[in-house]
Amino acid sequence: MPRSARIKNEFGIFHIEQHGGLCRKLFENDLDREKFISILEKTKNKFNYILHGYCLLDSNNYDLIIDVNGGDLSKIMKSINIAYAMYAKCDGKLFSDRYKSKLLDTEEELKLTKQMIKNNKAKLLSTDCFNMCFDEIEPIQLESLDLDDCDNCIKCITTASGKLSMIAKSKGLSVDDLINNKEVRNRLIKSFRKSSTLSLKSLGQLFGGLSESSISKILNN
Repeated sequence: MPRSARIKNEFGIFHIEQHGGLCRKLFENDLDREKFISILEKTKNKFNYILHGYCLLDSNNYDLIIDVNGGDLSKIMKSINIAYAMYAKCDGKLFSDRYKSKLLDTEEELKLTKQMIKNNKAKLLSTDCFNMCFDEIEPIQLESLDLDDCDNCIKCITTASGKLSMIAKSKGLSVDDLINNKEVRNRLIKSFRKSSTLSLKSLGQLFGGLSESSISKILNN
């Protein structure tokens, strides 16, 4: 049976499943898992994707939730798997087959997939650090000058709208006046993207109805 064509969406969020082969287990110990996480960090910096969650609890497969963020999923996954295969070094095939990818079209699908990662994997290890979703990670402080007073990660568009209103009010402006200043608007878009879980679509809605491609161009400039 021929392989089905992958769904391509450069602004999509995907659930990735990858299974190991026969030459060795994907993760023989926690050191292997720590190495894999370090590879995720390096590839995030290289490709600018957003990692919503991962599960490395099973010894012979892993799950990822990746927001491609304007990139190419195939290139991202190729980089991750090649880097890990070079580290693992085995005589045979490290991965049993190509990775499986499922486009998460809705917020509900994303929520359910995160819940699966949290709950449906056996707690095989003494630590939960290898089974992580974004909303379990310690909130990070926003780094933009305009957002210095915010010490909680923004996780929904309602919270983001409230924060944007607070910023505008502190400057004696309306939200419309604030986002009509393109220089300020673009700086805020980058700040909100860096320290939130908002999708490109949600950022576009927040900042006056911009398209996903427009948001992507702003983030990449």
